[in-house]
Amino acid sequence: MKKADLSADTANNNETNNKDAGKEQPKKLSKIKYILFLLKPYWKYGKGYVLTILLMSVVLQPVSSYLTALLPQKAIDAVMNDTPHKEVILIIVLFTLFIVLVSALEKVIQMAYTQMTLVKVSNKIKNDVNEKALQTDFKYYDNPDFFVKFLFAQENYPVHAQNVVMILPDILRGIATVIAMVSIIATTGPVLLGITAVFVLLNAVVGLPAIKPTSDYEVSLVDAWRPMEYSARVLKTKENAAELRSSGAGRKLLGTINAAMDRFQQVYRQFIKKVAPFHLLQGAVSPIQAACILAYIIFFVINGDKSQIGLYASLTVASAALAEGLNDAASSVMQILQCIANGEKVAEFFEAESEIEPKKEDAIAAPEGSYEIELKDVSFGYDENEPLFKHFNLHIKPGQRIAVVGENGAGKTTLTKLLLRLYDVNSGEVRINAKNIKEYDIHSLRQHTGVVFQDIRVLAMSLRDNLTVYRDVSDEKLIEILEKLGLSDVLERANGNLDTMVSREFTEDGIALSGGEAQKLMLARLFTADFGLLILDEPSSALDPLAEVKLMQNILAVSNTATTVMIAHRLSTVRDFDCIYHIENGAIIEHGTHEELMARKGKYYEMFVSQAENYQN
Repeated sequence: MKKADLSADTANNNETNNKDAGKEQPKKLSKIKYILFLLKPYWKYGKGYVLTILLMSVVLQPVSSYLTALLPQKAIDAVMNDTPHKEVILIIVLFTLFIVLVSALEKVIQMAYTQMTLVKVSNKIKNDVNEKALQTDFKYYDNPDFFVKFLFAQENYPVHAQNVVMILPDILRGIATVIAMVSIIATTGPVLLGITAVFVLLNAVVGLPAIKPTSDYEVSLVDAWRPMEYSARVLKTKENAAELRSSGAGRKLLGTINAAMDRFQQVYRQFIKKVAPFHLLQGAVSPIQAACILAYIIFFVINGDKSQIGLYASLTVASAALAEGLNDAASSVMQILQCIANGEKVAEFFEAESEIEPKKEDAIAAPEGSYEIELKDVSFGYDENEPLFKHFNLHIKPGQRIAVVGENGAGKTTLTKLLLRLYDVNSGEVRINAKNIKEYDIHSLRQHTGVVFQDIRVLAMSLRDNLTVYRDVSDEKLIEILEKLGLSDVLERANGNLDTMVSREFTEDGIALSGGEAQKLMLARLFTADFGLLILDEPSSALDPLAEVKLMQNILAVSNTATTVMIAHRLSTVRDFDCIYHIENGAIIEHGTHEELMARKGKYYEMFVSQAENYQN
C-alpha cells in the first residue's frame, strides 16, 4: 500500500488501493516528517512571517539578552572606577536604547503581523482539513474512529502547527542566547556552565515520562467531549425543540451531558495521576539551581572582593539568562517531541486513502442527455462477508422512469448510493451509457445527477445558494421555479430577496421553513438544470396527500428529460412510472407497470391494497 501524501493541499492526494475503510494501516514515517508536516502550512501560507520570527530569534533577541547581561558589569565597573556620571549614564542609555528598540520591534510584529498571520493560517489549515474530508471516500463515515481523527485534526491541527512554528524559533533563540551567555561566563565562572547544564538536563529528564500521557490525554478528550457537543447541538436546534419539550428526551440529553462531564473528570484524574509527580519534581529543580548558582558566585568567584560587584551582577544575570536559555531550548525540544506525537495523530486523518473522491486526470467527463443505467452482476455489502446484493442485475433505458419499492432494509437506499458511486461494488459493474462508472470523473457525473435524499437537509445559506447547488441560474428563473413548486409564501416571507438566509442559525432575519417547504426547496434544485439522471429517495415524505399529488405532477414533468430512479414507500406516488421494481433482501422479486403488478396479485398488490385501505380508514 502506498504512503499517503501528507500535504495540506489535499486535492493532490494520490489514488490508492486501500480496500477496507475501517482498517487503514498507519504509515511508517520518519518522526521528523511529522514536524515538517505541521510546519508546512505556515511555510505555504505565511512564509514571510516564518522568516521574520526566525530573524528575530537568531539575531536580535540574543543580542538583546547579551547586552542585558553585560550592562550591570559595565555600569557598576564605571562607577567603581570613578568614571564621570555623564559617561555612566551614556553607557546605560545606549545599552537600554537598543534593548528597548528590540522589545518595541517585537511588540509591533506581535500586534500588527503575528495575530493576523496566525488567524489567516489557522483558517487555511481548517479549510485544508475540510477539503480533505470532502475528498475522503464516503465509506470512512461508517467508521467511528474516522470521526475521532476528523475532529482531532479539525480542532488540533491549527493549534499544533502554530506550536511548531513558535517552538522552532524558541529553540534557535535559546541556542543563540546560550552562546552569548557562555561568552560572558566562560572566562570568569566556567563552573557555572556545568552547574547550569546539569540542572537543565535534570529538568528535561524529569519531564520526559509526561510526553506520551499528555498526547494520549488530548486524543481521549476528543472522544470524551463528543457526546457533550452532540447534545449541546441538538438542544439548540429549533427542529428538535418540540420533541425535547413534549417528551423526556431533553432530560435524557442533559443526562448525556452530565455523563460526558463525569467521563471528562475521570479522564482528567487519570491524566493528573500519571503526570503530577514529574511536574512537581520539575518545579523543585529551578529553585535549587538558582541557590547553587548564587552560592558558587558568592564564595568562589567574588570571594569577598568588593571590586568585583559589577562582575557579580553580570554573572548573576548571565547565569540566569543561560539557565533560561537552556531551559527554553530543552523545554522546546520536549514540546517538539510532544508535537511529533500530536502530528502523528493529525497525520492519521490525512492518511485515509481514498479511491473514489480524488480527481483523476484520465477520467471521462459526464455525458450529456439521458443516461442508460446498468447494474451488471453486482455484489455489494457494507461488510464484504455479509453481502446485501448478490449477482444483482438491473437495466434502465435512457429516459425511462423507474420506481424501486420494498420494505425497510431491502436495499433501496443502498442502490442509490451505488448509482452515485458513494461506494464501489465488491464485484460486478455499475455502467453509465455502457461504460463502467469508475471511468467517469465522479464529480462531473454527480453534477449531472439530480438527487433528493429522504433526510431533508436545508443548509444555513441563502435561498439562492440553496437552490443553485448544481447550476447558477438567473433570478427570474429561480422565482419561476419557486412559484411553480408552491413556494411563493417562502419568497414573500423573504420579501422577494433571494439572498435571505434559509435559517436563523446566524441571523434573526433568516426565514424558517416547515418540513414540507424544506422538501419542496430540495426538489426545486432539480429544475435549475438538465440532468442525465434523477435519483429521488422518498421526495414527498413530508407532504400531505394533496400536496404530494401536485408535487408528483411536477416531478413527472421534470423527469421527462432525464432517466429517473425513485425510491418510494407510498405506492400511490409511482402508479404512472414506466416500471416498478419490488426489492426484497437485495433481490428483485417482481417488476412491471402498476397495472401489471396489480394483475399478478403478488406482494406489490398486497402492499398497495393495504396502504389504500389505511387511507380509506
